[in-house]
Amino acid sequence: MALLETPINPYISTLSKTIDDLVWWDLQEPARAYLGISSIGEPCARKLWLSFRWFSFEDFDGRMLRLFRRGHREEETIVSDLRTAGVKISHVLDDQLTFDFGSHVMGHPDGLITEGVPEAPKTEHIAEFKTHNDASFRELKAKGVKEAKPMHWIQMQCGMLGATRYFGHQVDRALYVAVNKNDDELYTERVRLDEEAAENAIQRGQRIATGDYIPPGISQRPDWWQCRCCRFHDFCHKEGKKDRLLPEINCRTCAHFTAAKDGKCYCEMFGHSEIPVEAQRKEHYCHVFHPDMVGWPYVERLGTKDSVAYSIDQLSEDTVLNGADGYSSREIKVAIEGGATSAAGIERLSEEDTELTF
Repeated sequence: MALLETPINPYISTLSKTIDDLVWWDLQEPARAYLGISSIGEPCARKLWLSFRWFSFEDFDGRMLRLFRRGHREEETIVSDLRTAGVKISHVLDDQLTFDFGSHVMGHPDGLITEGVPEAPKTEHIAEFKTHNDASFRELKAKGVKEAKPMHWIQMQCGMLGATRYFGHQVDRALYVAVNKNDDELYTERVRLDEEAAENAIQRGQRIATGDYIPPGISQRPDWWQCRCCRFHDFCHKEGKKDRLLPEINCRTCAHFTAAKDGKCYCEMFGHSEIPVEAQRKEHYCHVFHPDMVGWPYVERLGTKDSVAYSIDQLSEDTVLNGADGYSSREIKVAIEGGATSAAGIERLSEEDTELTF
């Protein structure tokens, strides 16, 4: 019998794809220029360092961006419900507080409750709102926020400490409001300030952001549960692989880049000059890959950080020069992505493809 083509459902519209494509263009946001208190509870220091250094960017599709937008809009509903219940809350939505802890660590709590929480009507609370799928929500109800969502707990700790410093008096309570996206069930929990935990988290974030060298990952096992779905998995666990995952080309992946403790970023190539955030996002001719981000044996640094020599082919003594009088980062990245596994391969692809010229 002849195979029949699968019939096309005449009732299915292509409009959903059009919407997702347009949403992708409309809702994409640039990577954060700081470490947020929503992320510094991340247990893997390497993941935080690579994220802050813009090694790669999360390219969410239109559906995921719409999902994030829904979560943001849920905040409006939560604020409205809280006010209906007699809770007085300020600094919400577009009027959020900003806490700058220094050394590139910042935070934006979802609101400040001045009064009205039933268990403590006159007590100020930092407000934190989150949406959960059904499985996550059930775990939250069973274990509480500290055990079920430790990153959210750390976020609130830092928010309370930030509020205490900002207002000049102690704000030692937070209200966690969670919504089950499946059935709209609410979960609320009051959290007490643990000042030591907050201080430790902030100081850890500052050390990671201002660190010149890559910290160790949370596990050396590629099948470790926290590594399996990490976007840096192939970078961290590439032993035995011929292909290399190279970083994006921007100021933060460059050997000349310094994130200083004063909260500013500097380029050592140009006399420790400050780099504005928008300039950091661009690809500059002087870019040289940070040695910790390429995964190749580092041979030597030539001149005054102008160039770096790497041994790409570990079976030979050939080296590749990245920078002045050598190959640009763009040439190397395109050649490696094109299949080069040695210095000779990069040279051959560079000669064959004029588009590699930077």
